[in-house]
Amino acid sequence: MTTLDIYLEAVRDPVGKLTSAPDGNISFQYTVKALPHPISVSLPLQEQPYGDVESRGYFSNLLFENEMRDQVMQRYKIEERDIVGLLYHLGTDCPGAISCVPEGAAPGKRPGDLTADYDAIGGSPIVPEGLVEDRLSLDALPVSADSDLGHIMQSLRDRRKLPEGNLKDPSPLAGVQGKIALTRLADGRLALPRNDSGAPTTHILKVPREAAMSAVSREHLAMGLMARVQGYPVARSRILGEGSLRGLLIERFDRTIEGTHVHRIHQEDFCQALGLGHHLKYERNGVAGHRFDAATVGRLLQVTQKPGAARQAFFEITLVNMVLGNSDNHAKNHALLYRQEKPDLAPAYDIDPVLLEDVTHEMSFRLGAARMADDVTREDLDAFCKALGYRAFTSPLLKRLTQLVAQLTQMTKDLPRPSAKMLADVIHQQAHHLSENLDLGLGPFEFDAVPVNRPET
Repeated sequence: MTTLDIYLEAVRDPVGKLTSAPDGNISFQYTVKALPHPISVSLPLQEQPYGDVESRGYFSNLLFENEMRDQVMQRYKIEERDIVGLLYHLGTDCPGAISCVPEGAAPGKRPGDLTADYDAIGGSPIVPEGLVEDRLSLDALPVSADSDLGHIMQSLRDRRKLPEGNLKDPSPLAGVQGKIALTRLADGRLALPRNDSGAPTTHILKVPREAAMSAVSREHLAMGLMARVQGYPVARSRILGEGSLRGLLIERFDRTIEGTHVHRIHQEDFCQALGLGHHLKYERNGVAGHRFDAATVGRLLQVTQKPGAARQAFFEITLVNMVLGNSDNHAKNHALLYRQEKPDLAPAYDIDPVLLEDVTHEMSFRLGAARMADDVTREDLDAFCKALGYRAFTSPLLKRLTQLVAQLTQMTKDLPRPSAKMLADVIHQQAHHLSENLDLGLGPFEFDAVPVNRPET
C-alpha cells in the first residue's frame, strides 16, 4: 500500500490523501474540512473517501505521456495503471496548484520570489510585460543559436527534451511539441526555478520540429484573431527566434504576481473536471453518459461562478475555433480556474488551425449531429445551444454568429502575406460553408481549397 499527501499551494497542511490498495485500486479522501475550493468539480468536498473510478478519473490526468514517465516506469518497474506509484515519483510538480508527495514529505509547490528563487537563462531576450500589444504582429524577439536559450530551443526542436546535463525540467508539460516552462523576471529576462525551490513558472515555451516550424506563427496569429473577435480572455503569446529556430512563448493564466512574489492559481482541464481519463478527451472515444460532449460541457459550465457568461464564452470560442480550422479543441484544451469557491472558465488557449495538418479533421465534439465543421446546419446549432443550456439557437445568437464570421473574414486582410495566406484560405473556406449551410448571406469568399480529412465511417 502506498499513500501520498495531496497539497494545494494556498493551504499549509495536506488537503487529502491518495492511497493505492494491494489490489491496485486507488482512493482519495479529503483530510481538511475547510478549503477555499475542492481540488476538482469531479471531487467535491465530502468526508467519505472517493473510490477507484472517481479518483482515477482526476489523478490520472496529472500524468503526462513523456520521457520522464517512461523512465520512472522502467527504472522502478511500475505499471502504467499504478497511478499512485507514478505520482510518488512524478507528482511533486503537476498541473494546477496540486502536488502529490510521499506521506509526511514537504509540499512540492511553494510561492516563488523573483529575486531569489530563479536563475536567468543566458541569451534570453528582454521579454516585454504582456508580451505584445498587436496580437497579429509577427515581430520576434531575437535568440542566438549559440546561447543557453538557443541550445534549449534546439534540443526541444530536435529531440523534444532538454539538453543533456544538469538542466532539470522545472514543470513537465503535455503535448506533441517540445515544451519547457519558464519564468519572466522583473527585468524581462527568462529564467528557470532553482532546483528544489518549488517556485512557479510564469510562461510556457513551445518549440515544434523543424519541418513544422510554420506552426509557431500559425498558432500565434490564430490566438490573436480569437482575442480580437470575441471578448473573453485569450492566452497571450510572442514569437522567439527566427528561421529554423523559433518558439512560441505563452503567458500562463494560472499565475498571479504580487510585487516580487509569484503564486499559482489552481486550475483543472475539462477531463479532470468531468472525471474522464485523458483517452476520453474526444467525444468519439467515450460512451453515452461518460464522454466529452456538449451536454456534459453545459452541466459543467452551470457550476461556474458566472454560468451565463461562461456559456456565452464557450459558444463563441467554439464557433471561432470552427472558422479558424481548429477541430482539435478537445477536453484538455479547455479548463476551469479557481479564484474562489466556484471556478471560472479559463481563458482560451491551444488554438491551432489543424485543418492545415494531415490529421483527422473531425471535430472534438459534435454540434448536434454534425461531426465535421462544414456539415453544421441551423438544426445542429439549435441542438448544440440547447445542450449548453440555452433555450434555443435564438435570433440574437444567430446575429452574433454572423458577426463573428464576418469579422474574422474581414480581419484576414490584416494577416501578413505570404506567410499567413493558407490561414486566410482556411478562414474563408470555413466561412463559406457556414454561410451556405446557415444562409447567413455572407461572401462570396475567395480561397484556394484546403483538403479536409473526413472520418471513414
